[in-house]
Amino acid sequence: MGALVIRWVEPKPWNGDDPASSRKVHLDRFADEAAREGWQVTRRYDGPQPLIHVYDREIQDFGESITLAPGRTADMWWFRSSTGENLAPHTKPAQAAKQVTRILIPYVTAVRAARSHQTQTPRPPSPTPPAVPDPSHQTTIAGLHERFAGVVCWWGTYTYEWWAIVPGGTQWKIVNAEDPETLLHKILKARNP
Repeated sequence: MGALVIRWVEPKPWNGDDPASSRKVHLDRFADEAAREGWQVTRRYDGPQPLIHVYDREIQDFGESITLAPGRTADMWWFRSSTGENLAPHTKPAQAAKQVTRILIPYVTAVRAARSHQTQTPRPPSPTPPAVPDPSHQTTIAGLHERFAGVVCWWGTYTYEWWAIVPGGTQWKIVNAEDPETLLHKILKARNP
């Protein structure tokens, strides 16, 4: 059995015969397919590299920028993500749009879930936090620190919730609760998943 050899293949530069206008035609076809997938698209053709920005209408600050990159042969280009992933050949814009959906859906879903939690959780109005912290909060925090070494706890003066950062190796978890007893249970759960 022969040894596996992995080597870097340098992408070829754009051919001088391939004007930016021909790339824009393929990017326009991709933009139409991305819009059919339900995404918002913005064509950005004024920079050195024409690209399509794909994003969710409710989360406009996050998205994916798609360009065309040359392939190994003169007649093949690839739709490429901003992370350098080749999504599909230029002849398959619908496939590239589906790949963008695969990339964006987990992030968009997480942001939407977080936003819906924020809007559904009623909070008492508080224009400013109290000037002097409630002494009972300090007592509760000291008790939690004593019980859970290494856990950082606090009362959110703007959120009106109890918070804790729970260390766990290389990944720390943040938990919150409406009362100290619930926070205690969430800390225990975070420490012993």
